[in-house]
Amino acid sequence: MWPGIGLAIVASALAIAQTTTPVSPGPNPSASPEYRFVYKPTPTAESTPFPGPNPPQIAEIDLSDATLVTPGIVRVRVLTSDAVATVVAETFGNTIAIPKKELGLFTFEGYVGEVPAFVKNRTYGVTFTATTSDGRNATVTLPLTLK
Repeated sequence: MWPGIGLAIVASALAIAQTTTPVSPGPNPSASPEYRFVYKPTPTAESTPFPGPNPPQIAEIDLSDATLVTPGIVRVRVLTSDAVATVVAETFGNTIAIPKKELGLFTFEGYVGEVPAFVKNRTYGVTFTATTSDGRNATVTLPLTLK
């Protein structure tokens, strides 16, 4: 069995997750039944060498859970600085755009189908990239386990 095939299947499953209903943000970003995994990155230097005003920042990433049980629903909420225009999640070369709900708030909800047993019970890195309209970006990589 080729390990690359399993990784490609996981990446494809995440990349083709179908959007269902919009995720409504809570009034206070924190753990909730919708988001059981909350990650608040420590501030770091920008990923791009163009400091400029209003640097892009990822303030918080909320996931339905750090373990994705397939088949199942995945919910993502990303809180950013106001200067961020787009947010994407990437794993193994596959990218998912996370729609902008309002200034500094990006949400996604999608269905991930069943994946083969040989890709389950593993942890994969998912990189979130927040980009401003002038191309500056900030990134955070989180582990996501498939079950």
